[in-house]
Amino acid sequence: MIHIHTINDTDMQNIIDNKDIPDSIKNKSENVIAIFTQDWCGDWHRVQNELEKNKDINDIDIDVFICVYNQSALHEPFMNFKESVWNNDLIPYLRFYKNGNFIKDSNIIAFFKILEIFKNA
Repeated sequence: MIHIHTINDTDMQNIIDNKDIPDSIKNKSENVIAIFTQDWCGDWHRVQNELEKNKDINDIDIDVFICVYNQSALHEPFMNFKESVWNNDLIPYLRFYKNGNFIKDSNIIAFFKILEIFKNA
């Protein structure tokens, strides 16, 4: 199953300060995706629709943490962090964690590829 959570401003500030996803997020389960996006992005809406459409899959559990950072007071500092520290100026931006360890990052990606990433990690 897919379990969807929100990354709040406290978590965003923690990410900026520590340059990584907090342990409380990346260790939530065996398979975690952190998604950073802006609400106007068409590619984000496609990813969001695929997650919703497949949320009841039974062969793998994935915790998905979503940060729509243009809706936050931290919009500019977070975007600057993402672009300068993580070197990614595209959206959506996905970071994959397996057992708390960073395994891959990506931008737009088909749902079956998300499953492959976790199954092959």
